[in-house]
This record gives sequence, C-alpha cells and structure tokens, in this order.
Amino acid sequence: MVMSKVFSWFENTLSGTRKGIEDVIVSMIPQLISVVTGFVTSVLLARGLGPRGMGNYALILSVSGLAAALSDLGIGQTAIRFASKAAERNDTASQLAILRWAFRLRMLLVFGISLIAFAFAPIVADRFWHEISLSPLVRLSLLTGIFSAIAAIPTIYFQSLKRFKMNAAVAVGQTLVSFAGILIIALLHKWSLELIITVSVVSAGLGALTFTILVPKASFIKFYDFSQPLDKLLKNVMNAPRQGDSPSEYLDSTGMNEFAFFMLISSILVAIMMRADIWLMGFYLDKTQIGLYSVASRFTLPLVIVLGSLNTALWPRASALTSFSKTTEMISKTFRMSLLVALAGLIYSILAPLTTAFVFGAGYRNGIILGQILCLRYCLAILTCPMGVIGYSIGLVKAYWWMNLVQLIAVIATNVVLLPRVGVVGAAIALIVNEIIGASLVAFMIFRKIRTLRHVHEG
Repeated sequence: MVMSKVFSWFENTLSGTRKGIEDVIVSMIPQLISVVTGFVTSVLLARGLGPRGMGNYALILSVSGLAAALSDLGIGQTAIRFASKAAERNDTASQLAILRWAFRLRMLLVFGISLIAFAFAPIVADRFWHEISLSPLVRLSLLTGIFSAIAAIPTIYFQSLKRFKMNAAVAVGQTLVSFAGILIIALLHKWSLELIITVSVVSAGLGALTFTILVPKASFIKFYDFSQPLDKLLKNVMNAPRQGDSPSEYLDSTGMNEFAFFMLISSILVAIMMRADIWLMGFYLDKTQIGLYSVASRFTLPLVIVLGSLNTALWPRASALTSFSKTTEMISKTFRMSLLVALAGLIYSILAPLTTAFVFGAGYRNGIILGQILCLRYCLAILTCPMGVIGYSIGLVKAYWWMNLVQLIAVIATNVVLLPRVGVVGAAIALIVNEIIGASLVAFMIFRKIRTLRHVHEG
C-alpha cells in the first residue's frame, strides 16, 4: 500500500511535465559541461595558485561579478517575462522592442557601474583588502561584465521563444573556449593572476560575439529609434515599450515599468547580499581562509547548475500563465519536482565534500564541513526558489524587495557576529539563515496570494 502511494505520487509529479523536464535537461547540458570544466579548472587553480592566491582570485571576481550583476538590476528577468508574453501572442515587433529596451539600459548601467568600480578599485584593494597590487586586475576584470551584458540579450531572445537547444549550444562553445585557455596555462605552468584574468576576459568577449550573430539585429538596435527628437529619444531609452492586452491581467496587473522598478530594488539588495560574505571575510579573516571558502564552494557547482536550469525553464512558462487553475497546477507540480531534486541534492551534499583533501590537496582538508553546509544551502534554494519565480506571475514582485531587505540584514548581522568567533564557517551559516528566512516568507506570501485569488476566482 505504501509503495503504491509512493509510485502514484511519482507518477503524478512527472505527468504533464515531460516538455518541462526536457527543457530543464537541455538547459543543464551547458551547465554540466561548465561544472566539469569548472571543477577541473578550480582544481588546477587551487594547486597552481595556493590558498592565498585563490583568496585573492575570489576577491577580484567579487568586484567584477558585482559589476555584472548590478548592470542587470532585474532588467533581464523583466525582459524575459514580457518578451515571453509577446512571443506567446506572436507579437514579434513587441518582443524585439523589449529586447532593445533591455540592451540600451544594460549598456548604460554596465558602463556607468564599471567606471565607478574602476575609480574605486585602488581604495578597495588597499584599505579593505590590504593588497594594493590587486587593483589593476580588478580593473581588467570589469571587461567581463561588459561582455556578459552584451551576451545577455540573445539569451533572453532564445529563452523567451523557449529555444533552449540553441541557447545551450552557444553556451557550450563559450565554456570550452574559457577552459581551453586555463588548460594552456596549466600545460605551460604559467600560473599568475594576471594571465588567468586575461583569459577570462578574452573568453567572455568571444562568447558575446558568438551570441550576437545568431539573433536578429533588431534585438539590439533599430535605426528608427534614433531618428526621433532628443527629448523623446532619452525618454524612450528609459521607458519600457507599450504592451498589448494581457489575458492574465487579473492575476497580475503590474505594468512593465513598475515591474522593472521593483526588480531593480530587489536586484540591488540580492547582489549586495550574495557578496556580503566575501567582503566581510576580506575584512575579518586571513586570505587563506577565504581560499578555503572558495574551494569549498566549488562543490556547490552541480547544485547551482540544477537550480539555474530549473529557473531557466520555468521563467518563460510562469510568465505566460493565463489562468488561476494553470497557476495552482504549476505551483503544485513545481514544488513536487523541486522536492525530489532537493532530496537527491541532500545526498550529494553529505558525500561530495568528503573528497576535499583528495581532490584539492591536503592544505584544504579543513573544508569538508564548510563544503557540506554550503551545499545544504543550495538544497534549500532548489526547494524554494522555483516557487518564488511563479510568485512573480501573481504580483509578488511588489513584496519581494522588502523580503530581500530582511534577508540582507540577517546575512550581514550573522556574518558580523560569527566571523570573528567561528571563522569562515560563519559565512556559510549566514547563507543557511538567508535561505530559511526567504523560504518562510515566500511560502507565506504565495499561500496568502493564492487564497485571495481563489476567493476572486470562485466569486
């Protein structure tokens, strides 16, 4: 009887989701290749640079990664959401107009933020990290943010059309170019942060170039947009293009400009929150402990890939929801699927970090528990983040920003309290706290919103 119920639960979970599972698997392919090459790369870097060098490498990437993240500020998610709706209506003109709007904003942001980071790099490297020699490398690494902003537009184009196979093919090429550069460095035994950062910049540039030639030019620019008077031109750069009527408006009446505004606030908070640990570790801890943290985090790569693939496949589907019944059905199936994946991830979280000393070397043997905690954090994220994506389709974008603010305060407070006392493990515990708070708030908000929608639907 018990086995029959378990089998029935699995059958109900998998039924009607075959295309979604296929898209998740396709989206995982480039990420699986990325995790294999990334894991090998991390092993080579860890052995070639040593714990201190890995610590410096992590600090450099924290700045370029923040610049890349802040150049998005929710623009990507907004564009995917509304471009998917336009594609669902076969409104190609609106779809491409949304992509051009996203490209203009991202270019303005990435150049502005990169200039600020370029100016403050020496101050951050000297006063906060006590390593002024990292300043030129931080500045060089900012180019990766510019290239990633360019490559984001074709990604949105393919994702809005649910063409995940094309997206995967290009991503694989970019990953292999980057990996080839690291292999050449390893074969030549030319380990230096300067060369490693240069390889990252070149591979990002090649990837962006490859992406841009595969999509319509109208995804980036339309000369008519620049033939308008200057005052109207500047207004159109910032304002989102007008959208057609949406059949799902009673589920979420949030307009594109309003949605983008709330996403901007949330994205700033999340970008800071996701890097608060490395910044605070740079202030409180020795660079060797940061290197230990960086290596331990490599075990999370498979879980990061699964989470990213789930969200990639879910975003356009959730954006195109048109009825209350379809929304509740997707919530139910998504939670069941996430639960299965999270349970499998839990087994991985316990076993994989046990190989730390064998894979990375004896100098990293103290990173086992750290790796297990960091992996557990992503198991929690896999269970709850896909639900949060569906929340955008029922108007929760207006609530997510204050939820992210609560999480940011909790992460910073936990790090400040624990880092001086328990060392680098405190940063991992802070991330667990972050996920627990986020999961609790998202579950509460979705439950309350669905109850309200049910009353409207039944009324």
